[in-house]
Amino acid sequence: MTIRLYGDKTINRIVSRLPAVRDAVKDHADQIGRRAEARLAAHRDAGATRVGVDHSGQIDSVVYLDDERGAKAALSIEFGHTDPRTGRHVEGLYVLYGAAGLL
Repeated sequence: MTIRLYGDKTINRIVSRLPAVRDAVKDHADQIGRRAEARLAAHRDAGATRVGVDHSGQIDSVVYLDDERGAKAALSIEFGHTDPRTGRHVEGLYVLYGAAGLL
């Protein structure tokens, strides 16, 4: 009887490509996307920002903020910014961080 041992990298590559694991990753990304959308909706004023979920990768999914005013606007919403009129710091909403349970 031959025993074959695989390293972590090989095992991760094998397991991450299993259909059940890929489906679970997509489901989890969709859940995070729904929670993020709810968090954003509670603060939305102009509606220029939306939450997106992308499953186009072979293995991973991505949940992101998209703002028609550009990437800096989405970044400012997530992490905060300095108001140019007053010079005061405006706290970020941490929409994605909170939805992913990272806070």
